Amino acid sequence: MIKSIAEAVKKALLPELEKLGARMDRMEGRLEELSQRVSDLNDHIVRLDQRLDQTNARIDQTNARIDAVRSELLEQLGQTNARIDAVHQDLLKRMDELRRELVELIMSPRTELRAEIAKNTERIDQLNARLDQTNARIDQLDTRLSNRIDEVVLDLTKIHSALVRQEDYDRLREQVHELEKKVAALMR
Repeated sequence: MIKSIAEAVKKALLPELEKLGARMDRMEGRLEELSQRVSDLNDHIVRLDQRLDQTNARIDQTNARIDAVRSELLEQLGQTNARIDAVHQDLLKRMDELRRELVELIMSPRTELRAEIAKNTERIDQLNARLDQTNARIDQLDTRLSNRIDEVVLDLTKIHSALVRQEDYDRLREQVHELEKKVAALMR
């Protein structure tokens, strides 16, 4: 009798156990697929992190180059200003000399005085023309420096916008988080 009960239980439970075993095998297969997909996503995230690190390093290098160029331009501007100051001092000295010459010429005959005044006026005009040219060059340098700095800043902004897409990164992290939740729910 126990044998017949055991046989009846086997007949009733064995097919169910086999079905459960088959379901478990399918679940394990799906679980392995999901695990592989999560692993692939993790690898992709690691590659994205590496690209971000490389991009940040490139940005740091670009910033260093910009700082170097800015320092060089500021140094050149300082040198130009020093030259302008020297020219200005020279002009002041020359103008003082010219004034002294004019005072001496006042004492000389009128015709000589007029000739000397004309000569000195011409020299002053030449010096003023040179000073105007120098000032024009300074204005050009200043404009070029400002334009170049604006271009570099604009280029950096474009590079930064093109390489760093925080929204895409955040969206990817959210998708990975949702997948992890689903995997955790499947494992329960």
